[in-house]
Amino acid sequence: MCLKVLSAALLLALGVGSTASSAVLEYYVGIDSRTTPFTAPVGVGGGAYPDNPNFGRLTMLYAHGNHYHGLGTYNYSGPSATPTLNSTNANNRFPEISSLQDPLPLTPGSGVYVGKNVTKALPGVDFSNLEIQSVHSLANSGVPEIETLYRSSTNRWDGAFDTAHIHMELVSVSSPWLNVGTPTDPLAFAGGDAHLGDGNELFSFTPVLWVDGDAPGGDYWAEFRLVDESGTFADSGTFFIDVNQVPEPSTLAIVGMSLAGVLVLRKRFV
Repeated sequence: MCLKVLSAALLLALGVGSTASSAVLEYYVGIDSRTTPFTAPVGVGGGAYPDNPNFGRLTMLYAHGNHYHGLGTYNYSGPSATPTLNSTNANNRFPEISSLQDPLPLTPGSGVYVGKNVTKALPGVDFSNLEIQSVHSLANSGVPEIETLYRSSTNRWDGAFDTAHIHMELVSVSSPWLNVGTPTDPLAFAGGDAHLGDGNELFSFTPVLWVDGDAPGGDYWAEFRLVDESGTFADSGTFFIDVNQVPEPSTLAIVGMSLAGVLVLRKRFV
């Protein structure tokens, strides 16, 4: 585990939270209102694609300073005349691939998560606060920096979606050890999805990824999409949350003893 994560876990254990003064979270839901097509790469001939295939779709957004990054947006690839439609994009993971950041660490839970290792907001660990809100929670803040974010990309993401009945669908997981719940219900996604919120409310929703404390160590991922069950807006593309489970100390001790035994045997037969 990297020093940054260890430090964050220590701060959390000591009850020291983030002192960020901004009201801006990391993740938001919006509707893509861009109608202008993107351009095909020069390497495949350039030219404009037929349309923006993400137009009118629910979209998971990451707030990056004064603008958003669309996570897992629909897009085209290949020649503009005969494009291939993709239901996700290269930037489709938390943490973002470009950040070169390790997967989010799973740390010991409490309450309904006692005995489990879970995702949680960790001071100093980007992408770890998985709370999701409507972009409209940023409207009329009176804070210039927040208003700039809200209206960014020529108002691409600030369109109304009042009639939407938004669910977060669990598409797949990398291992049966990995589960997804909410802060109060570890089995919230047992039916395959959970109600995130409605478009006419300033909703707040936090998925919790978790494994049992004795789950094998290593990286895990869960794949999601946003779905409007009212049928008004199209589904989002798919996006992933990457996490890491560190083996329990007892497991590490057993592994260490096993390795020590192997070394002893090697010495005997050398």
